Amino acid sequence: MAPNITSAKLMFALRNDPAYWYLDDISVTNSLGIQLLSNGGFELGTLSGWTYCNPSNAPSSGAISSANSHTGSYSYTDGSVGSSDYLSQTFAVVPNNIYSVTFWLTSSSNSATFALVTIGA
Repeated sequence: MAPNITSAKLMFALRNDPAYWYLDDISVTNSLGIQLLSNGGFELGTLSGWTYCNPSNAPSSGAISSANSHTGSYSYTDGSVGSSDYLSQTFAVVPNNIYSVTFWLTSSSNSATFALVTIGA
């Protein structure tokens, strides 16, 4: 990580034809165990803290759901068809520190699906 970087973005690109992804319990912690994301379990029942983007207006796009949560009452459900949609959150970082990234992701389908998770400045 470059010395002048003070933030990073965690991004999920999801597409699942013809079923759904279920995403929950997203966490980024620093070496002290401090949580750097807000609403990582979607327990506010909204996408508060997250940025959602559907650049191709794909149908069956992502939303908060009370179905198929890993823990708690809510999860992010996404069945984007035809192209990916994106969910991201930016968080503060300190150069040369170690971070732990965890999440729970499952699909309701055995067919071809697509998920890409990236972290960048």
